[in-house]
Amino acid sequence: MRGAAAVAAGSLLLASAGVVYADQIHNTLDAGIDAEAEIMPLNAGGATGATTLALFATGEDGKNGCNLTGQNTLTLGLSSGDEGVATVSPSEVTFTSCGFTQPLTITPLTAGSTSVTARIISNSTTYTFDVLPASFTVNVTAPAPSNEAPVLSISGVTAGASYDKGFVPAALCDVSDKEDGDSSFPATLGAVIGDDSAGGIGTQEASCEYIDDGGLKASSSVTYSIVDATAPEISYTLSPATANGLAGWYRTAVTLTWSVTESDSLSTLRLDGCDNLTISADQLPANYTCTATSSGGTSGPVTVPIKKDGTAPSVSYTSATGTEGNDGWYTSNVNALFTATDATSGPASATQTVTSSGEGSTIAVQSPAFTDNAGNMTAAGAASHSFKIDKTAPVVSYTSAAGTVGTNGWYKSDVEATFTGTDGSSGPLSATKAATSATEGASVLIESPAFEDVAGNKTPAGAASQAFKIDKTAPSVALSSTVATGYFGSTAPAPECVGSDGLSGLASCVVTGYETKVGNHVLTATATDLAGNTATATQRYSVLAWTLKGFYQPVDMNGVLNTVKGGSTVPAKFEVFAGDTEITDPSNMAFSMARITCSLALPQDDIETTATGSTSLRYDATAGQFVYNWKTPTGAGTCYQLTMRTPDGSSISANFKLK
Repeated sequence: MRGAAAVAAGSLLLASAGVVYADQIHNTLDAGIDAEAEIMPLNAGGATGATTLALFATGEDGKNGCNLTGQNTLTLGLSSGDEGVATVSPSEVTFTSCGFTQPLTITPLTAGSTSVTARIISNSTTYTFDVLPASFTVNVTAPAPSNEAPVLSISGVTAGASYDKGFVPAALCDVSDKEDGDSSFPATLGAVIGDDSAGGIGTQEASCEYIDDGGLKASSSVTYSIVDATAPEISYTLSPATANGLAGWYRTAVTLTWSVTESDSLSTLRLDGCDNLTISADQLPANYTCTATSSGGTSGPVTVPIKKDGTAPSVSYTSATGTEGNDGWYTSNVNALFTATDATSGPASATQTVTSSGEGSTIAVQSPAFTDNAGNMTAAGAASHSFKIDKTAPVVSYTSAAGTVGTNGWYKSDVEATFTGTDGSSGPLSATKAATSATEGASVLIESPAFEDVAGNKTPAGAASQAFKIDKTAPSVALSSTVATGYFGSTAPAPECVGSDGLSGLASCVVTGYETKVGNHVLTATATDLAGNTATATQRYSVLAWTLKGFYQPVDMNGVLNTVKGGSTVPAKFEVFAGDTEITDPSNMAFSMARITCSLALPQDDIETTATGSTSLRYDATAGQFVYNWKTPTGAGTCYQLTMRTPDGSSISANFKLK
């Protein structure tokens, strides 16, 4: 194009000369942003000139980005240096944002030259703006000579025609101008319009506009259609991608996902049978299809065959062969026949035979592994059948014994031995039988009775036996001497235990119960044999206490408080007899004193006779009694109890009050 339309509106470039310190207000007469004034040529009385004021953010002046933010504004005043040559409109412009632009109209009046400049009227920001790049020079020349309008036509495309997408001819603007000469340039193509415009399908307008040097304008346009010439594309995916069984069978769930691509005329796309699905249930071979149609044509049908069997065969017991015995028992190994069924792909082998192993009442024969044609396997043992198989007579063994258990492995009574018959198949008619011993001895042998199993196999008596040590007789026992009743201090020595045993032997013979203290006593002799049998013999005797007489005068008994001056020596007289025998040995006597409470309720009596010297004990053979001269403690008003104790535990006491 030529003339003002050839100016690239909005193109912003920084000037190469000097350093910019503020956002710049510039015109769009050329691509540069600088202080050099651009030239706008106009004809007097001819067409008006036009340019646009815009803002370029330098990022300087202490602020990154544009200086106009928020509610800030910048108002400029515009003026022509010689309004007789040309005028500018509007005369005042307010910038409210960084992207704000303002078209300017320059009206030429008479031939001459004038400058259009901008000045800042108001600035609500705290930053600065450079308005020098907005200035430009207007040169107005005398009216041009008469001009003939150009003729414009469009070639390459035809109005109303239809073209396949991708094959639309190039549209050209052909100009025939008497004054300026002929020229040609590409037409301006409008946006594709229609339901499928996103895919480039619809109607499109090619337009041309031309202004000659004399200011005369010519324009033209044509509308044509762009059509889809390509049918949709169909593809699919399977998950799993390939059959995971045998012979093309799927054993797990399989997902079929269709993908239909129509990048051009999507609004006309129609699908038939293109449903995504997941096949989880077992099924025989089946075909799934997809057909896709659009204004570009039809694709398909595309067919996907799928067969799915994820279920292993069902296995069941069918029959058996073998040598039959009594009561449902087999007397040989059994051949069990198993049958497999599979409703979908079918079993690879319909029947298999398994032979039993072992004997017993429930010998289970398990099915082998079965596989279907899809590769699903039923593990061995999915089905089983039990059989009763007996080929062996009972085995007899000693189990336990009942009797009175002694010690050292001996029994003290007859022994009943229990024997058990075991049979790994039909079992014994009687599981246990007992036999009882008849003698005593160190090795009494008890043999098993005869056993028979359910199948009729017999084990004779004596197949098993067990020896026992049996001693049912107690040992003999006696005491070696007799202990007679007597007084303390004259008890006879303890007798010995005398015992014997003629079978297991004597284990022990002990005497218990021997005592020399005062009281009634029982001697026991116990004999125990090695089997634990015991026998006892007993003997009774008594140990009599001594007889204590006194204290005699001057000491009173029976709770009386004998009063005496503290520190005095009091003669305490007494006698001790073992039956008719008087004890005269002072070493058998023990004295003790203890302080007691002086009770006013007790009667009191003065000691009439005292002795001299310190505390001492002697036996007075002339008087036939003991004399204990007790030197009393000091301390008037205190009370004491004097006690004499003999080895047999007998004692006498008297109470004293010191004054």
